[in-house]
Amino acid sequence: MRVDLGKAARGREVGVELRHLQAFVAVAEELNFRRAAVRLHMSQPPLSQQIKRLEHEVGVPLLRRTTRQVSLTAAGEAFLREARKTLESAEAAPRLARQAAAGEIGVVRLGFSGQTSYQVMLLIVRKFRERYPDVRLDIVSPLYGGELVERLHQQEIDAGLLRLPVPTEGLRVRELEQHPLAVALPEHHRLAGRSVGVADLRGEPVISYPTNRGSVVNQLVQAACLRHGFSPRFVQEAPDTHTILSLVGAGSGIGLVPATAGHLKVPGVVLVPVHDAPPVPLALVWREDDPNPALAGLVGLLDEVAAEL
Repeated sequence: MRVDLGKAARGREVGVELRHLQAFVAVAEELNFRRAAVRLHMSQPPLSQQIKRLEHEVGVPLLRRTTRQVSLTAAGEAFLREARKTLESAEAAPRLARQAAAGEIGVVRLGFSGQTSYQVMLLIVRKFRERYPDVRLDIVSPLYGGELVERLHQQEIDAGLLRLPVPTEGLRVRELEQHPLAVALPEHHRLAGRSVGVADLRGEPVISYPTNRGSVVNQLVQAACLRHGFSPRFVQEAPDTHTILSLVGAGSGIGLVPATAGHLKVPGVVLVPVHDAPPVPLALVWREDDPNPALAGLVGLLDEVAAEL
């Protein structure tokens, strides 16, 4: 194997073989050709020839030789530092390649669908870091389900934790949990403290997730209301669940959110389950043809994650 060590002092491209670097390092550390030859399990004349060939390639003397001793030139000192680094990298390369193929190193980019999926996302991250400490897990800022699917197809993320249903062509889907739909109400609202059904929401001003970002919750709310003979009265949009709850607390309307939003605990706001609304599934989604071995490690943990939910 030949390696490129840059340009020699005369401006020539320098390409040397690893065995020449190994020979040089042995001589430089032993400062004795006989001992270096023994260390390398070879005879002394071929070793001397390798060093001469290396110096010819580099274009400057690396060693001072006398009948009594061997020492490094200034160029040899500099060359030794780089030669050691090159040999260390060459030794590490096969090991790193095997680890990458086994999914033990690398990067996984995980997108998630927002604050109501935090608890599941944190469980996935914790388990993944325990099992694969040398794989970097990049968390992509909260996105809605439609946006996550688009990012997956564009190969900008490796997996997405999102709400179902979403278009699944070319994707693998593993549902992890179903969350009830809840209505966020001001604490003194007429519906607070009682059983609430979808029909009770007729005519109520609803603060919704953005309508143009692929919110699955919006789609589920719209479909549930239509089944009961009315359309939801969306009066305002909010970028995320916490903002929806804050606007509810300010008296701007009600909000329909997954019941897992309860951990946000906005003062003056209560969450009441909507007993006849469909649940909101949460799933991990990834591309069918994704070859990333580190992603396979993440997918392999999903049974454990689901068992703890």
